[in-house]
Amino acid sequence: MGLRNRTLLTEERCFFITTTCYQHLPLLADMHCFAILFDSFTFYNKKYEAKLLAYVFMHNHIHFILFFEEQTRLIDYMRDFKKFTPLKIREHIQVSQPNLVENIAYEHRLQHFKIWTDRYDDVYLYSRDVCEIKIEYMHNNPVRAGLVNNPIDYPFSSAAFYEGRREKSQLIHYRDVF
Repeated sequence: MGLRNRTLLTEERCFFITTTCYQHLPLLADMHCFAILFDSFTFYNKKYEAKLLAYVFMHNHIHFILFFEEQTRLIDYMRDFKKFTPLKIREHIQVSQPNLVENIAYEHRLQHFKIWTDRYDDVYLYSRDVCEIKIEYMHNNPVRAGLVNNPIDYPFSSAAFYEGRREKSQLIHYRDVF
């Protein structure tokens, strides 16, 4: 897989990232999958010296904002994240939703199942204004999908944190970066 000019963004520190489930399947449809994702953020944020500024986990895709404290290693971060999380999510799907296993079967080289699309989208966030736009966009994703009426009511996003209704945990406020 080519880098698609990603080597040009080695000095930048903050990114809005989107990654989508294979064939837009609703593979992240329960609390256990969201826990896998959140635990993975904890691990990879520590490994790559990154901070999570905001996130939303939808049923078939995720959005999040990462800030790298020292060296930007977005390519490594995403490679590892998208390599580990499918293993755990697939194990869970095999137990909880065995009817979906057939849909994620994928034979290519050593790969037998597919959870994520091969690529991910990243947008360099160069200012506080751009960061705020992306955070508002991601927090309103569950509203646009008809899952909630108010972003803070969606439990799988950082919207409540930004409204002061949830403690930090591993989140840092974007104003601490910009």
